[in-house]
Amino acid sequence: MKKNIIVLTMSTLGGTVQSYRFSYKKDDEKGTKYYSQLEPVSKMILEREGSLDKIIILATKATKTKQEFILESEEKTEKRNCSAIDFYKERMGLENEEKVEIVDLNEEKFTPAIFDTVEIIRSIYAEKEPGDEFKLWIDTQGGFRNITLVRNAIISLLKSDNIEPSGIYSVKFSRGEPLQKIINETETYKIFQFVSGINEFSRYGRAEQLEDYYDSISPENTPKVIRKMKDITEAIQMCNMIEFEKYLKELKNLVKNRSDASEKELLDIFWKQIENDYGQLLEESCTGLDIVEWFYKKKFYQQAITYIESKLPREWVERGILSCKVSKSRLNDLKTYLNKEWAKDENMIIDGIGIQCFKWNSIKESGKDANEFDDRSKLKNARTDGYKTVKRKWSVRNSYYNKIEKKSKVIWSTISIKNGVNADTVMDMILLYKLLKNERNKFNHMSDKNDRADQLLLGKVIRLFIECGREVYGD
Repeated sequence: MKKNIIVLTMSTLGGTVQSYRFSYKKDDEKGTKYYSQLEPVSKMILEREGSLDKIIILATKATKTKQEFILESEEKTEKRNCSAIDFYKERMGLENEEKVEIVDLNEEKFTPAIFDTVEIIRSIYAEKEPGDEFKLWIDTQGGFRNITLVRNAIISLLKSDNIEPSGIYSVKFSRGEPLQKIINETETYKIFQFVSGINEFSRYGRAEQLEDYYDSISPENTPKVIRKMKDITEAIQMCNMIEFEKYLKELKNLVKNRSDASEKELLDIFWKQIENDYGQLLEESCTGLDIVEWFYKKKFYQQAITYIESKLPREWVERGILSCKVSKSRLNDLKTYLNKEWAKDENMIIDGIGIQCFKWNSIKESGKDANEFDDRSKLKNARTDGYKTVKRKWSVRNSYYNKIEKKSKVIWSTISIKNGVNADTVMDMILLYKLLKNERNKFNHMSDKNDRADQLLLGKVIRLFIECGREVYGD
């Protein structure tokens, strides 16, 4: 079954209605006569597609009210008294009222009309069977000054149901011209899809709409930078930090090698916005802390704490913030004892510091006031007696059982904090690392206990972690 559905917005009639001629074919020099402003696109669809099965008319009170006007034709001039809607139906020869759906449109409160139109179209598409061909057409010719907002809202809401217009048309009216040309505005309206994609990217870091926009125009010419942004988005969604860093590096290279010659394309117009959004992430000096802060600003909290646990301890060692001397064989023994053969050395050492120096194990512990994360001064409440031994250089003790030798052993790590860095701030950062790591474990294991931090509290802790990190990094 084939169905053609058109959405149009009725306009009121003028005091005098004259005839004009429209054309949509390149070789048509004669055209077709019309009187009603909304005739041309409807008649084009009917002629070209072979049917017009449902006409959805957004109508204000004025367009439904009878009015007097003069109808001028080549044959005669006559007085008429009818509404704009009735005149359109007369001109279209619509005797079957079931084909027409009138949606009441209030110029001051047009949200209900948007909802009603979307629901009508959804109900039509709900009847679609495999093999059916349904096409939605939009006529942009009529309506009041804010009607573009209404149309864009309808198109955007239908997109979530995978319902997209097959064509968007208007009449390029030029008084005095023998033919009024119907123009295809589909590509123009896709600009709104691009802008929506930029907004989606800026707010949520997602690039799907941008890719959809370019794919809808010319998939083979979709910019590489958009593809790479999409790859980054998917890596973020999967919490795949290895892929995230790989694609981020590739994006940096694309940005670095971008031509300075402006092509005046949409992407060039918004390129600065894209660069501002990724910001420091596109610089060679980008740190893991920069990435954590970017996740935080996007409210990608799960990804932020995953990255903190996975990447930051090694970065602290590589930057010289922390250094450690430890027996490699005994550290491996400890990993075996804890069934953590896969763990990174730096993470094991940082975990040991957290166990020795801090009594807090989770963000949301019973009896702990959430306000303790409002500022760093309250973090001292988490310190144990072991913290008192902390200086710029100290030892961390971990005991474990050696399964081969069948006896308990002790592993000592000598920890040093970089000169010129506030040791208490480094330790506060390690405390927050410990808490965020444990929170990440609850996320990954989908803990059903009532001991998980809510979004507000988790955001506070991540923000505090970034604040400590900035001071330690010297930013």
